[in-house]
Amino acid sequence: MFKIYRTDGNNQIHAEETTELIAALRISKEMRNEGYTFVTMASENPQHVGKPGVDAIADGKTPDGHDYDWSKAGRAGRPRAGDRLITKKDF
Repeated sequence: MFKIYRTDGNNQIHAEETTELIAALRISKEMRNEGYTFVTMASENPQHVGKPGVDAIADGKTPDGHDYDWSKAGRAGRPRAGDRLITKKDF
């Protein structure tokens, strides 16, 4: 279930709900385009499976067996093997 909340020019709150994410995003965009001053969406996605993110890493593998080598420390500093370097000639 996705709920879209918006506030009109008189600070009146309006709400709408839908079961489809695409519809909720479309409604949110339409409300913003119509000039509503505050538009937000809240959801309890019924199609979501499991916990968000990775909750357990064992021996460098995720619970479903994929390699997991991401680290925040590794994202800064020198490029890793396989990273594409962008140079001025690329523009």
